[in-house]
Amino acid sequence: MLIEGVGLAHFGADHKIHYLPFIEPATINGNAAIIMDEALEAAHPEAFAEIMRFAQENKLQIRQEAGSMTSRPAHNAAPTSPDKRRSS
Repeated sequence: MLIEGVGLAHFGADHKIHYLPFIEPATINGNAAIIMDEALEAAHPEAFAEIMRFAQENKLQIRQEAGSMTSRPAHNAAPTSPDKRRSS
């Protein structure tokens, strides 16, 4: 799993995947996506670069929008207007 491999997620004691606050999987318009706060680039530059490399190599759509992850809808809800996040 790409996200786990670059240290952005781990399995907790509850046997569920837990993500760092900078990143969250989502479904946007029926498509699987990764929402990343742009703060990830400063906090974990290697992980950010690996995710962007993966997206580019696999010709995945990359979109940047204004805002922050803290303004996103409730956890696990598909965002309707992602802010200052990149999704691929």
